[in-house]
Amino acid sequence: MRATPESGGVRTEIEVSNTYERNATYSVKISIADGKGWTAYNRFWLQDVPSGETGRDEAVIGSKDMGPIPQVPKIYVDEFDPLVDQK
Repeated sequence: MRATPESGGVRTEIEVSNTYERNATYSVKISIADGKGWTAYNRFWLQDVPSGETGRDEAVIGSKDMGPIPQVPKIYVDEFDPLVDQK
């Protein structure tokens, strides 16, 4: 994971490697914070990641309306749920 401050929020990039023998979908809820009260949340759905492959997604989280964008954002994984295909 990587969090990069931008003018409109924090660009957050996520990668998950599928180590299962079947395709998997990952639900990952993260929060980005500055340790001073600025906190933004997002849930990523990495769908149908093939076995042995890596799923990737990115999003800009939060906004300047929440206050100054964190210049050293911290990433927290709040939930991580793999859903493995049963086929």
